[in-house]
Order: sequence, then C-alpha cells, then structure tokens
Amino acid sequence: MYKVNEIVSYSSQGICEITEICQREIAGIVMDYYVMKPVFDSRSTVFVPVSNEKLVSRMRKVMSPGEASELIETINDGEILWVDNDAERRDLYQSILTEGLPSRLAALLRTLILRKRTLETASRKLRSTDETCMRAAEKLIVRECSYALGEDQDSLTQLIASLINGPEV
Repeated sequence: MYKVNEIVSYSSQGICEITEICQREIAGIVMDYYVMKPVFDSRSTVFVPVSNEKLVSRMRKVMSPGEASELIETINDGEILWVDNDAERRDLYQSILTEGLPSRLAALLRTLILRKRTLETASRKLRSTDETCMRAAEKLIVRECSYALGEDQDSLTQLIASLINGPEV
C-alpha cells in the first residue's frame, strides 16, 4: 500500500504525488481512493480506487538515480517495436504507454526516433499517430529521468536523442 506524500509513477500520467487517501461514495458504494497530483501538471487530479488491482498495478515507485542513468545508458539495448500494420502498431503502442514500464517506453521511443530518421532520409514524415506516441513516450521517459536525476528536461531530451542509434526502421 502506498502512503500520502509518496511520489509514484502512474501509467500514462507520469510522476504523481499521492496527496491523500480518502473515501468516496459513487453509485452508493463507498471505496478508498488514492488521490494523486501529477508533479508536472498540478491542474490535474487522478483518483485510483485502492481496491482496483488492475489500476493500482499501474502505480510504481519512481526510478532511482541509478536506474534512470542505466536506462539512458542502455537505451539502445531494447528491441525494435515496429509493426507494419497501422492498427496493430497503434494498439501495441497504446498498451506500452498505458503500462508505463520504463524499459518498454524507452524501446518505443527508440523505435519511433529511428523510424522518423529513416523516413526523413526519404523526405517523408511519421504518421501523426506515431508522432503522438513518440512524444508521449519521450515525455514520460524524460520527466521521470529528470525527476530521478535532478536534471533539466530539455538537456535530457537532447542527450537521449543523441544517444539513440540502430538500424533503419
């Protein structure tokens, strides 16, 4: 069980602070909820039922500085996640974003950056859905690494992009 004031990573919301654990009545049912504020978007509030194992499983402790450094250093070790079928690719990428696991997000980001580079050599662009997924993965990875390492997000974005290499996708 998580505690008030604990910082967690929550799925596609990213880094959140648990501001309270409260009871709410919805449709006549009283349940306990984690109330979380995204660290990088204080206008939002996220409510997660404590008893909903599927949603709570999307919460995890934020990476340590060592884990963040290792993720950045090994960003080229992940698999290439390119799928030719647009619908299958969209579903896979959405599941990775929802899951929120750093290693899978890093593999997704690497795949899409490599794909973008490949297309740019032919004067083409990424599909808008792929661009959106790339930006979402980049935001989640950079924000968590930035938080863990105490580094500037823009600098980390540039560093990660400069480290990514691999085959044409």
